[in-house]
Amino acid sequence: MRRLLAVVAAAAMVAGSIAIRSRLDRREEDRTNPLRVVCAAELAPACDALRRTSAQVTVQPAPVTADRLGREETPEIDGWLAPAPWPQIVDGRRRPRGLLPLFADVSPPLARSPLVIVMSRAVADRCASGWKCLGEAVPRNQARPGHPDPKDNGFGALIAAQAAASYFGRTTDLSTTDLDNPGFEAWFRALQRATPPLISGSSLLNEMLGTNFAVYDAVGTIEAEAAPTLAVSAVQNRVTLLYPEPMATVDVVLAGSGSRLREVAGGDTVRKALADAGWRTGAGATQTGPPIPPANGLPSPGFIDAVRSRAEEVRR
Repeated sequence: MRRLLAVVAAAAMVAGSIAIRSRLDRREEDRTNPLRVVCAAELAPACDALRRTSAQVTVQPAPVTADRLGREETPEIDGWLAPAPWPQIVDGRRRPRGLLPLFADVSPPLARSPLVIVMSRAVADRCASGWKCLGEAVPRNQARPGHPDPKDNGFGALIAAQAAASYFGRTTDLSTTDLDNPGFEAWFRALQRATPPLISGSSLLNEMLGTNFAVYDAVGTIEAEAAPTLAVSAVQNRVTLLYPEPMATVDVVLAGSGSRLREVAGGDTVRKALADAGWRTGAGATQTGPPIPPANGLPSPGFIDAVRSRAEEVRR
């Protein structure tokens, strides 16, 4: 019995020393070879959390990072924390250039947030169906919708693509040739040019609420911004929070491989920061919104990228 206890104690000491050695090795690797992680600026709470880790963090809007990674042959990057499907958009851009894909390894969603439209009650009475109606109402001066600029905001590109899909009434089988439809071109131009430049340094939603709907009366955003903002807004009883059908979501993913990357940039620290900021980290409903579907409900990455380019053209 004594011999058995001695063997067990020795094994425990060896295991403990291995664990300590592993921690020391990890700290040394973090110090001498820090992970180079790009964090999408749209995910500010997660980026702030990442800065408190051992990673070397660069914060950029997702479209800016995509423009760079789409053309660099060997980018100096270990991982990218971004809204999906931006990593797939990057690899789609690299393919025609003969460049190797960067993001064959993309994590499941770390957190999710539905795309929503916050509308004044007056506009909601006319356009409860969402983006297609809003685009049709602009030329009649019956709505002043806005959403983040797709050129430099990753959410803005996803919202523009959701709006385009609402015009066609479907999210599948959409292609770039659909964007040349004359009816769509006129509708899309009106919707994109309805958004005036942001006057304050805040978000479109805060500007809409803070100016008492003087600039915008409908704003596309994500639930993670809308729900907490409306909960403390003095005009919350004058707005409607709309979840356009079919529901689409922004999914936060970590693109890049390696257990160290997943542990640092895709672990509990980042998940908690997103959850605290209003993102959903589970599949169920929240107090403010309906359950979210298994898929993100967005058109293909190629179509989203094409919509972003088209939005940039018509906003010039």
